[in-house]
Formats: sequence, structure tokens, C-alpha cells
Amino acid sequence: MLKGWIKLTELVGKSFSRGTLIRFPSSYPFENEVIMMVSEAPNGSGLCLITITGYKAGINCYQKFPESEVNLEIAADWLIQNWNKWVWPEGNVDDVLIHEVLQVNDL
Repeated sequence: MLKGWIKLTELVGKSFSRGTLIRFPSSYPFENEVIMMVSEAPNGSGLCLITITGYKAGINCYQKFPESEVNLEIAADWLIQNWNKWVWPEGNVDDVLIHEVLQVNDL
């Protein structure tokens, strides 16, 4: 396991805010693996994912989370249950890794 990364499925009962990193195996239009960051949606109406690795890094909001509009957090339970619907339909939620907000010393 990579230092600082935890399987999403081990974080039941927790929630994430902006700055949390999500790493998972992917494919076109991304590379074989992608890291996304939970970010505030451009219109300020909740949270979204923005790609931070590869060719698509920083282009725009990849997916806005519907359940984040009120509290600006994403529940791990919700993300686990809705992974294939809201994030990556071809993926396996068991392969998803989470890294909480990076600090300067983490780099």
C-alpha cells in the first residue's frame, strides 16, 4: 500500500471534504490510473471531483456530487454505494484509495 493511502472501503462512517485525494485504476479518457481531488464546485453549490494527474489534469470539474450541497462533505458510505453510478462505471470500489488532505510535509 502506498504511504498515506487508505482503501475507501475501510473508511465506512467517515466523510471527506475538499482537498481529499481519490486514486483509482482507470482508462480512456484518462491514463491507467488517475488521481482526483475533491473540490468545491465552480458555482459554489457543493463538491465535485477534479482530475489532478495526467493529460486531463485541471481541465474542469469531472463530476459534481449531488449529496454535498448542504454540508460540503461526501460520506464514505455514500461514495462506496454510488461509486459506479457517480464516479467510474467500469471500476471496482475495492480498488479505490483515499488520501486525506495533503500537507506540505507529505510532498
